[in-house]
Amino acid sequence: MPHAEENIDWERIISDMIACNTASAPTEPGVYRMPCGNCYVDFFHASDGTERWLVPGDERSYTRDTVATFRHGDYPWERMYTLGHAAAEIRRRATADGTPVDALIEELAAAAAAEDAAEPEEIARIARERPADSEEIPLAELARKFGIDLDEL
Repeated sequence: MPHAEENIDWERIISDMIACNTASAPTEPGVYRMPCGNCYVDFFHASDGTERWLVPGDERSYTRDTVATFRHGDYPWERMYTLGHAAAEIRRRATADGTPVDALIEELAAAAAAEDAAEPEEIARIARERPADSEEIPLAELARKFGIDLDEL
């Protein structure tokens, strides 16, 4: 008697998943947070007209299909801001508020510095909440890689 699993067309199921993931991938070039929620990709058109998908920390260039196949998750694609967008937003805010651009940039830099200063404490909090029996890299070793001494925090 045949098993029910023998009648499943896995090739079709995988092809349908790839097609669905490919169809939901961005069509406008830009920097995006990927559906896994953790990775980013820079999507652009090369001078020869081909699509390029670059993942930070990965030296390879991907295609739409490979990104859709291997880089998927539960979240929607999220377009991130580029430096060009940031410059346009600073100009817009300065014009709308009548604030000198220098003053606005100083205000934004202070906010970024405050976030950067809070980051080691956030990393330490996350590390302390991690189960002690985790099979991942030991907490102290991981913190050292980021230049953080857990005993100092």
